[in-house]
Amino acid sequence: MWNQLRPVSSRPAKRAALGLLLCAALSVQGAYAASGSEQAAGFFEDARGRFARNDVAGTIIQARNAIQKDAGLLAAHLLLGKALLKDGQAAAAEAEFEIALQQGASLADVAQPYGMALMMFGNSEKLLARIRPDGLAPAVRAEVLALRATAYADQGDMKAAFRAVDAAREADPRSLAPLRAEIDLSLRSRDNARAGKALATALGLAPLDPQLLHLKGAMLQSGGDAAGAMTYFAKALQADPRLVDTMVARASLLIDLKRPEEAMPDLQRAAALTQREPRVAYLKSLVFAARGDTKASRVELEAVTRLVDELPEAFIARQPPLLMLGGLASYATGRAERARSLLELYVLRMPGDPAGRKLLANIYLASGDTARVADLLDPLLRSGDADPQVLTTLAALKMQQRRFREAAEALDAAARATGANPGITAQMGFAHIGNQQGDLGLAALRRAFDKEPGQLNVASALATLYLRRGDIRNAQQIADALVRRLPGEALAHNLLGAVKAASRQPVEARVAYAQAVALNATFAPAQLNLARLDVADGQLDAARQRLVALLGQNPRNVQALTELARVEVRAGRDGEALTLLEKARALDARDMPAGLELLALQQRLNKPAAALALARRLVVDRPEDPAVLEALGRAHLAVGERSGARAAFATLGRLAGSDAERLVAIGQLQLAAGAANDAGVNAEKALAAKPGLLPALILQVEAEVLAGNLPRADSLQRALAARTRKGAEALRLAGDIALARQLPREAAQAYRAAFDKAPSARLALLGFSAAFRAGEGDKSMAMLESWLRAHPGDVLVQAALAEGHLRLGRLPAARSAYEALLAREPQNGAAANNLAQVLLRQNDSGALAMAERAARLAPEDANALDTLGWTRARSGALDIALTTLREARVRAPDSRDIRYHLAWVLHRSGKKDEARSELAGALKGTGEFESEADAQALRRELGV
Repeated sequence: MWNQLRPVSSRPAKRAALGLLLCAALSVQGAYAASGSEQAAGFFEDARGRFARNDVAGTIIQARNAIQKDAGLLAAHLLLGKALLKDGQAAAAEAEFEIALQQGASLADVAQPYGMALMMFGNSEKLLARIRPDGLAPAVRAEVLALRATAYADQGDMKAAFRAVDAAREADPRSLAPLRAEIDLSLRSRDNARAGKALATALGLAPLDPQLLHLKGAMLQSGGDAAGAMTYFAKALQADPRLVDTMVARASLLIDLKRPEEAMPDLQRAAALTQREPRVAYLKSLVFAARGDTKASRVELEAVTRLVDELPEAFIARQPPLLMLGGLASYATGRAERARSLLELYVLRMPGDPAGRKLLANIYLASGDTARVADLLDPLLRSGDADPQVLTTLAALKMQQRRFREAAEALDAAARATGANPGITAQMGFAHIGNQQGDLGLAALRRAFDKEPGQLNVASALATLYLRRGDIRNAQQIADALVRRLPGEALAHNLLGAVKAASRQPVEARVAYAQAVALNATFAPAQLNLARLDVADGQLDAARQRLVALLGQNPRNVQALTELARVEVRAGRDGEALTLLEKARALDARDMPAGLELLALQQRLNKPAAALALARRLVVDRPEDPAVLEALGRAHLAVGERSGARAAFATLGRLAGSDAERLVAIGQLQLAAGAANDAGVNAEKALAAKPGLLPALILQVEAEVLAGNLPRADSLQRALAARTRKGAEALRLAGDIALARQLPREAAQAYRAAFDKAPSARLALLGFSAAFRAGEGDKSMAMLESWLRAHPGDVLVQAALAEGHLRLGRLPAARSAYEALLAREPQNGAAANNLAQVLLRQNDSGALAMAERAARLAPEDANALDTLGWTRARSGALDIALTTLREARVRAPDSRDIRYHLAWVLHRSGKKDEARSELAGALKGTGEFESEADAQALRRELGV
């Protein structure tokens, strides 16, 4: 498929005549160059056949063989994920679906199986963040909504859970998934009437379904009907003898009925089926305890502890005995972190148990983690008997909640009780700063530091605050005082170096950093700062050597990996930088600098799907970080998801406050996302903050044009023209308004007038687009050529010139232009793809090699894959063409041209049923369809 290189609004030339051009025999040189791809295609087709025959084990083997030959084979990752899920390997399936999404798979193809894998592994938070029902087919939408219902319930939001169930049943009234979810939720909520009604409906649809029979038994058990529960558990196991949940439920019921020996057979069978089931180990410990075998019971309890450590919280949250037992065992063996996580879940399930609260409070206080202790502190605070430790713990909690005023009040009370302890005074200073009381905060920090100059964190904060205020003298005083107090402390010298660097004294900064390294050769911050100085001096080799040595000391240093990646980017070694940043992310997924650096690199390397997936993960950790939100919005735009971009930019605008320049910049992003009203609001907010701000006035007009309010846009544009004496921007806006009124000739004239006043690439491109829409494309070429004569390195305009030649049918000129563009930008995959299209039209034997180059440069680009697959197909290499076009189809499921190409190859490969299905999808689709005439001919041939 054709790639438009740049954001020019005109359509590229049609390819309806390509079929005739391609009838001539093309050279097959290079078609079979990638023997590994051919083998991958063979393995994949075999795997698909096995999956259709329910040969899960064989599918897994052959899909892995395909991936081993071609790791980028997206369809194979999808198939492997589905097979692993069917085999019960949830974690492995999840990993494959992650890879598929990162490589550009459509969420519609992955949503249901990926959601199942996440829920099997208990990852409700990730499911809610990643698997959304929007745009899915009714049957898949129902299953996804049912999964989300369970996830909401696992997180304690039962209202949202039932809303999701209702939406699922509305999406597909005959789906069992929402009914199963409704039964489970109703039982949790003790709404037996609703559970019974849903279960009756489900059994009416599938009376022999083993899971429904199990649910019936569980419902009877919860209602006290032990005999009825036993009957249905037996029916469920008769329908599916491998149903472990039913074995565990029946064994638990037998133990409750004081019949532990009868429970053991079920437990042994369950243990034989799954060796990693903590419920089985726990129930066996009860059976052994009932026998009086304490040693055997202890062994099983230790097994519980080990197994609980491996289970997701969402699963164990439903089993308080396991939580308490695992928490006690972990705490007794010195694993406080694990004990804390288990006991947090226990307290959520058993909030009235004082023992759980007390143990958890002790763990929190011992570890200094105050993020989740509000419920534990409230009783103490209400009693009026809060000591300084409780007050400082409360303050830390309030600080993390960004409730800085309350934190300062608590710390003030603690300071009075302790005689102005310098540590507490310093914390009070931080609270004042967080409360936007900079002067009070600075004063408190200074008092704390003067009383105890050895507080490194206080000195660092003070020096930073002084530097932000441009107060070099006081920042220097703090750093010097710290060095005098702690002359043997590397941190002190590192701070002094930071002050020197900030005050533009690089030589003195290097001396201070070197002293820090001399005091502690493994002190990473100083080494990183020295590397940054090397980069600033243009000494990339020196920086690289320093960072490599630092990583030799600690290969897991995420900051060092990130800095080394920046060095490699500066050196033009993007591949090495990508590897380093991916390793940094693997080591610490919450490190924001590494994440943002990787995101920027992925976008530059034309990996939009991977960039969006990463941006979504980053925003989960930092939902109100402006840099992350902007990156998320841009990533959404890169893949055409404008609704996601609008949401991110709306939050960004809210966080901008009254910063006029920032509001205008966000408004421009909102225009790109089609959010006209939001952009207009930001323009008005910017003008309220800075009346008459020219960029805000321009944004106002642009927002009205986008919203279709052309009379108001006219009025604002005329006022702007009068104010700027018909400046270039006013003329450009007149062109925008004319274009919105479907007057491309007038628009082209306005853009040309603006270009004559203030030449720019943007105006040249706008004039080019409008002229082609007016049927006068040849008149716009001179403007592009004029700009390029003055700015020969402008690849945007160079790409437009190449496109213009192609659209005008000037194939030799188009070829020369694209070749020149590739000579300047050898990594430009879109240019290579478009050049391949030109070569196809010229019946040039080099078309295939160029298409292969485009696919190598942009392996995730569906257009490039389509061009390559189609070229291979018309060269006669049907097998490898089929694999390539399947990849393109997965990455762009709505592309009518890709589906037609795939249908053509399937037909020629003898897969007529699948060909008919793909062709029907292409013909029924909406949007541009360049191959429609050829598709109709194929329809008649196939009898669709």
